[in-house]
Amino acid sequence: GGGLVRAGGAGNKALLLLEGEASCYIQDRGVSRWDSCAAQAVLEAHGGCFAKLAAVAAEPGSRASYTYLASATNADFEPGLAALTPYNARAPPPPGGADAPPPLATSAEQLKPYSNTCGLFALPPSEMANLEEYRQAVREAAARHPPAYD
Repeated sequence: GGGLVRAGGAGNKALLLLEGEASCYIQDRGVSRWDSCAAQAVLEAHGGCFAKLAAVAAEPGSRASYTYLASATNADFEPGLAALTPYNARAPPPPGGADAPPPLATSAEQLKPYSNTCGLFALPPSEMANLEEYRQAVREAAARHPPAYD
């Protein structure tokens, strides 16, 4: 059990990890590649990890990273995982009912190519020895409260 540290920006959150002000960064909401690329580079250069939350939750031992290559389509698309939102969809998502959840992306072409739609998971170097404990905690939390991945 740790506490919640409220902070804006993926880069700021990575710095909080490196400064020892936080022990883990988990985000199920989408961000853009330009929000995460420098944060990932700095954190990993210091021995930490910055990975897709969906992979950490689903694949034992995975630290799958986002793809930072120029592309006309979203290179990290996973069918049926991400909700289409005005922030990640190429075209406005179809309107739903008042209580209807947003539709899920069914093709990479529906998403902006630079949207990180698999969530974020990051640890500082000081917590890497506890990666499997964090992974288990993420799996248990996801079973109780599935991530939004929007």
